[in-house]
Amino acid sequence: MDAVFAGARTQTATYRVAPALHAAIEPTCATADWSDGTLTLWMPTQAPTLARAAAARAIGIAEDRVVLHPTIAGGSFGANLDHRVAEQAALLARKLERPVQLTWSRGEDCLADRYRAPAAARMTARLGRGGTIVGWRAQIAAPRTGRDLARLLLGSDIAASLAMALPGDRGDALATDGAVPAYGIPNLAVDHHPAEPGLPAGWWRSGAHSYTAFFTECFLDELAGFAGMEAHSFRIAMLGGDVALARCLSTVATMGGWQGGVPGSAQGIACHRMRGSAIACMAEAHIGDDQRVKVDRLVVAVDCGRVVNPDLVRQQIEGGLLFGMAAATGASAGFEANLPDVRGFGGLHLPRLADSPDIMIELVESDADPGGVSELAVPVVAPAIANALHAATGRRYRSLPLPG
Repeated sequence: MDAVFAGARTQTATYRVAPALHAAIEPTCATADWSDGTLTLWMPTQAPTLARAAAARAIGIAEDRVVLHPTIAGGSFGANLDHRVAEQAALLARKLERPVQLTWSRGEDCLADRYRAPAAARMTARLGRGGTIVGWRAQIAAPRTGRDLARLLLGSDIAASLAMALPGDRGDALATDGAVPAYGIPNLAVDHHPAEPGLPAGWWRSGAHSYTAFFTECFLDELAGFAGMEAHSFRIAMLGGDVALARCLSTVATMGGWQGGVPGSAQGIACHRMRGSAIACMAEAHIGDDQRVKVDRLVVAVDCGRVVNPDLVRQQIEGGLLFGMAAATGASAGFEANLPDVRGFGGLHLPRLADSPDIMIELVESDADPGGVSELAVPVVAPAIANALHAATGRRYRSLPLPG
């Protein structure tokens, strides 16, 4: 990329995201019974085999002497990949020799969470004639998410070697997942700069896409401004042969009454690709009298291939939109004396019914193979809102959660 940028005028911006809590409604819990040399566990878990093995190791018995009944997990968003509560319940049941039901308090859930890791990015691009992007570099500082997740799930240094690595580098591809733009940029690079903040991190709904989409789509909006182009047309012009994403962008612009993101319109737009699906989102937002972010409307178009059950798809998209909005406007923790300063929902500024925007969702008809939708809507919300706030205030918002 040095040759592409050499002697040319480049645009640069730096973005940051804070650690994010899972904030699941159901706190971490497990029930254990030690009887006749057998441990029986009931617990919500996304990794039952690993939880069973962890419980067996904790009390020094063979795995075939542990019976685990996975229960309905509700929304855990990756929190139930952790199996520490299985170890704790097993130890208590064995020691007390009676059934034990262990539930972490809400405060303990916040204190002991494995957070979505913090990240920062320095984005650099070179614009060519006609406003096209001829060079793009994303330099992302974040923990080695793939290695850390492998250690959490498999519990060994051998597992760490299975974590995905960027070709020819010591970077971690899971930490930069989703950072390659969906646009036809001829020269691009994504660099991972491993960071070790000393913070226990785990999988959080949509993984690194939750911040890489923010970096990409906010920076793209800034480049559209430098190129003197309207943000929607700027994106469409660079999509090349990506018909699905182009249709999603055009659909939200039509449905939402896109005004070009001009100053005072309070409208922002963003799009993303994930798990074989495409999504575009138009947001209308402003800063309220209380100086907090107010999201008035979200208009979304989704192309996830053939749809078997449209109602379930809409539910997943709606839930993902609100989850992403909550993360964009709160659901983050600061730290004092190495402890998070949030102890419950009250400190997360989660959106209530009165704060929830009008939501319009269009499922684009397609005969393509089905793609994923459970995490699809999460990454695209934050950049759409940030871009809308720029149209409302004239100020660029480059950090998550958004100030307020």
